[in-house]
Amino acid sequence: MRSTTFLLLAGAMLFAVAAFSHSHAAAPQEWDGDFHPAKVSYLSYSGSLSEKEPPKAGKQKLSLMMEGQLAQELFASIGPDQKDACGEESGLRIRRRGDVSCTFDKDSKSYPYTCYIGVDIKTGKSTTGSIC
Repeated sequence: MRSTTFLLLAGAMLFAVAAFSHSHAAAPQEWDGDFHPAKVSYLSYSGSLSEKEPPKAGKQKLSLMMEGQLAQELFASIGPDQKDACGEESGLRIRRRGDVSCTFDKDSKSYPYTCYIGVDIKTGKSTTGSIC
């Protein structure tokens, strides 16, 4: 039951993020009204991201990490880059809007774009999905 809840919630969050990215993408694409595949990973936990604990009933949170085309579209949509952000000194470009945060790492060949968003399962509200 718990994994079904996480999958449904992850799907709902992914849909919301995908709808956002397609409606705000830097380069307009023809909209087809269909879902598109995306590389998404998740972390289920309790506590805070900096002091993660195993997920506990009533205190569960979910962090969704998106990579690839979806992350690239989100990164382009939520600019500009943050100044004086953690990780910036390592060459990362960091962008954040509300609880959505994205990075671009020019040195990463496989997935240079990565985005995060979190969900508090108890409240159903978004939260940060990454530490920085």
